[in-house]
Amino acid sequence: MSSDGGPPLSHRRRRKALTSLGLVAALAAAGSASAHATQWRQFHSGPSRLGASAETTFTRWNVDRLQIRWKRATNPTQEGINSSPAVAGGRVFVGSDDGHLWAFAAKGGALRWSRWVGGRVRSSPAVVGGLVFVGSDAGNLQARGAAHGALVWERHLGGKVTAPPLVAHGRVFVGSRGGMFYAFRADTGRLLWKHRTWSVWDGAAFRHGVVYVGSDQQRVFAFNARTGHVKWRADVWGRMRSTPAVTGRMVYVGTDQGRLYALNRKTGYQRWVAAAVTPGNGYVRCAPAVADGRVYVSTGLITTPMDGKVRAFDRRTGREIWKAELADYSTSSPAYVNGVLFVGSFDHRLYAIEATTGKELWTSGWESRGGFFSRGLSASPAIADRRIYVGVRDGRLYALGLR
Repeated sequence: MSSDGGPPLSHRRRRKALTSLGLVAALAAAGSASAHATQWRQFHSGPSRLGASAETTFTRWNVDRLQIRWKRATNPTQEGINSSPAVAGGRVFVGSDDGHLWAFAAKGGALRWSRWVGGRVRSSPAVVGGLVFVGSDAGNLQARGAAHGALVWERHLGGKVTAPPLVAHGRVFVGSRGGMFYAFRADTGRLLWKHRTWSVWDGAAFRHGVVYVGSDQQRVFAFNARTGHVKWRADVWGRMRSTPAVTGRMVYVGTDQGRLYALNRKTGYQRWVAAAVTPGNGYVRCAPAVADGRVYVSTGLITTPMDGKVRAFDRRTGREIWKAELADYSTSSPAYVNGVLFVGSFDHRLYAIEATTGKELWTSGWESRGGFFSRGLSASPAIADRRIYVGVRDGRLYALGLR
């Protein structure tokens, strides 16, 4: 017997070892479960805006089994949903032209809440730290409780906020069509700094303490995220309505002159520029997706009828690798998962394209309902938690999964 009257020391050691093994197994199981519950917390997956999902469910061999698992309608409007969804904490958040921010259960699609935000919502929400951040055409940036939708704080930015808020390191960064770019504290909404950039249509990206954003001034700006100090400015050809994608070395961004630029992340020096569209004949308004050594963009061509393509470029050299045809033009930012790109088109379809070859693997085949203004898919898909979520201009949010 042991000196304390308990079981023999060898038994206690064995019991302690078994307990430890049980704890490790439990933690491993929890880790496995949490790893599978992938999230898409803000536009184009995360602060760097690379558009890649950690989801493992979808592959090039099974996307032909995709089907609609549920769909939910927002209030009827002429152009429906142009906001890209965010997925976090078992919920899907999306804005609508009806002026509301909506929250649905990710599994089953039950409505959790809907809140009026002051004007139509083309800004894509971001969900971080229990708050959901979103802008509106009323010129507001709002922070609401993700659980219940109650307003936590609101700021008026003096111009439409169509850009998706960027949330990183406890701060919210967003530009407005009024010509300013702002940094706020995420928890309180206190203004930290602002800078005149000219009109900002789309979102910013973040990496290693620097925020990158483009503007109508045909420039890309790099700001110190803490102070707002301008680290560099780079001139590009064409207005920018493209959210940058940022890797360890490069900033990739498109322009309304149909160009895709690769800029040195630290200096802004142009490493290469590629023509995704013939100049003057179209535009690149998506956020580029970056994965597997390639940069992917969707394009819109000003033709009659209008046309669209998806193009893949070598991320180091800018050499075009392949191009794929869409039935109509596209402003939808491609989303990447396991060698497959998902991208929407104004022909009212979601496409699945093989990322290595450009081969079309699947299309949703949805039909347009309600005439010209209800057709189209301009938003970008979110891929998380075994589902693909996308809003369509028919006013519905769709969740797709494998049958």
